[in-house]
Amino acid sequence: MLWGAFTNSMTAMMAQSHSMNVISQNVVNINTAGYKKTEDLFKTSLSESYPGWNIFGVDKVTRQAVDRQGTILGTGGNLDMAINGQGMFILSPTAGMPDREADYTFGRAGNFLWKVDTTDTSTTAAADTTYSVSYSDTWNSTTSRGAEPPSSNLRPTYLSTPDGQYLLAFASDPTTGVFTTSDGLSDLTAVRTDAYTLSAGMATSTLTMRANIDSNTNKDDTVEFGIPAYKAVENPDSGVTDYLSDQINFVLTPDPTLENVWSLDFTLGSNSTSGTATGGPYTLTFDGDGRLTTVDPAGAGGDLFVDTSIAWNDVNFTSTVTTASTATPVTASTISIDLSGLTQYSGNSLIYNFEQNGNVNGYLRDTYFTNDGFLVGSYSNNETRRMYQIPVATFDAPNQLMALSGTRWAYDENAGDITVRAQGVNDEGLMTWTAAAVEQSNVAIEDEFTKMIITQKAYTMATKVFQTADEMTTTVRDLK
Repeated sequence: MLWGAFTNSMTAMMAQSHSMNVISQNVVNINTAGYKKTEDLFKTSLSESYPGWNIFGVDKVTRQAVDRQGTILGTGGNLDMAINGQGMFILSPTAGMPDREADYTFGRAGNFLWKVDTTDTSTTAAADTTYSVSYSDTWNSTTSRGAEPPSSNLRPTYLSTPDGQYLLAFASDPTTGVFTTSDGLSDLTAVRTDAYTLSAGMATSTLTMRANIDSNTNKDDTVEFGIPAYKAVENPDSGVTDYLSDQINFVLTPDPTLENVWSLDFTLGSNSTSGTATGGPYTLTFDGDGRLTTVDPAGAGGDLFVDTSIAWNDVNFTSTVTTASTATPVTASTISIDLSGLTQYSGNSLIYNFEQNGNVNGYLRDTYFTNDGFLVGSYSNNETRRMYQIPVATFDAPNQLMALSGTRWAYDENAGDITVRAQGVNDEGLMTWTAAAVEQSNVAIEDEFTKMIITQKAYTMATKVFQTADEMTTTVRDLK
């Protein structure tokens, strides 16, 4: 039985020593983003057994607190994102998808950075989206340059953790912008946003104008507004398409005999690459309060809409993908114009504002996260586009995941099934996102110091038991 005192005190010293190690690990990671504390629990351990009674020592049981939320700290960083609630970022050691479920890793640290892949030397994608075009006619010649990335930026660029793990997400369809999500890992891809990636422009097809025409305009005068619009030009030899800015002129003429009635027609800018606008004239009627009431004939968009068709002039278009210069008709445009914001008040004739959906080609200038879980690209043509939807992985028992270095965890079958969740799709209210923020460690320093004092006392008491047992055996040894 005396030997049991040695065993019990030794197991106590080892258990308390391990507990102190766990506490110190928590303390030194107090400022580590996404760190999850661990703690030692204790259980009895059989050291000796005799008929009718047992002698128990102590053993440690280490428990992770992966499921406990850390404080969210705002950083202002475009590439920082914090999970508020359950779930973990899904990571991969390579830009390609892992072959096995066990190769995925997971983390809560949302302080990401761009990683230029040094293993992929392909420049095909960048070259395909880099072009220089020229268009000309008998009157002028203009060059419109697309993105030309410097050679140092031709390698693929991915979003990764500070230790090089690739962030996985759902990519948007490049044509429709729609995301296809699922609750499994197979539809994920590494988040890639190469420098100078092009955002294709588009020809103007809708236009909304808010403007006022002076009700005191002389019957023999006209009011004219010019609004920019965009047209698509394509080189059929190369397949390269560019979008050029032009101008649509709204020409409004008061009816010579009727009050509050105007005629609307369209012309194009003086640039000889313009063309001809058809579809007018339209009759606009206002009420006594200056509000537009009828448009005749009305367009397909509604009672206060007009439709104009534009046949653009031919343009010689050369791209560096091919040297051929081909004169082809620029794609014709039909533009639906919303006139519901047009008024007739006494005062200046002026445009308050306008919106149209056309734009020139642009290249990627910046990216940032949003509070609804998307990575958005900002382009040089002032367009923004949702590029990736960031999901989380949830587990039945997240505290059973296998801890790795780099504030990451590996899958363990004791953690249960993996479910991939996207906010607003299948999140079931388990989590939300906070953009431009990072989740801090969930360590409470006051708790750790309290445990440190208790552990120190428990260790000291175990040494006293060991010392006393040693003295007792020495006394027995020295008996004569």
